[in-house]
Amino acid sequence: MDIGCQCYHKQASSIVTAAFLFPVGWDNDWFNLFVAGISANSCCHVELVFEDDMAFSIFSQSNLFFRRRSFANPQYRLVSLSVTPEQYSKAYRFCADAVRHDIAFNEMGIYTAYMQPCPMFYTGSSQEEGMTFCSKIVTEALQAAGIKEVDDLTPCTTTPSTLYTALSYSDRKIGHSLSFKREQLRTSGVL
Repeated sequence: MDIGCQCYHKQASSIVTAAFLFPVGWDNDWFNLFVAGISANSCCHVELVFEDDMAFSIFSQSNLFFRRRSFANPQYRLVSLSVTPEQYSKAYRFCADAVRHDIAFNEMGIYTAYMQPCPMFYTGSSQEEGMTFCSKIVTEALQAAGIKEVDDLTPCTTTPSTLYTALSYSDRKIGHSLSFKREQLRTSGVL
C-alpha cells in the first residue's frame, strides 16, 4: 500500500519595500523637517521600492517618478514585506501606469492629510486629481495590489508616519536590504 507523501508547497514570494525618510540635522530641507516635526514617528517621506531597485514616489516641487534609486542616504529606514507574486505585479503595474500621467506634487494635500476627515476637494484618486503627495500615492499603489496592511487607510489622510505604523506591525515584515547597501556590506567584508 502506497501511503504517499503530503508535501506542502509554499507559494513563492516577492518583496516590496517602503523606504521612509527620517531627516536628521538642519542641513535637510525645511519642508522635510517640518513634516517630520509634526509626525508621530518623525518621518517625512516614503517611497515604494521593488526588487529591481525601482522606486516610486513624488518629492516636493516635482512630478511623480518611477526610477532606480540607491537609497545610499542613511536617514532612510526600510520596511520590507513578503508579498505574493500577483501582489508584486499589481503594485509594479500601478506604479508604471501612474507615472505616465502628469501628476504633480500637492503641498496642500500633505498639510491637510493631518486634518480628519479629508477635505472634500482632495478625496479623489491621485490620477483623478492630477496631483498627490508621497504617502497618498504609495498607499494607493499598495491598495491596488491588495496589501492587507493598508486596507483601512484613507489615502488622502495617510501621512508617511501613518503608513510607517501600518506597515511596521505587519506579520509579513522581513529583514531585507537594497542592492546598494548589500554591495557596501560585501565591499567592507561583512558579507
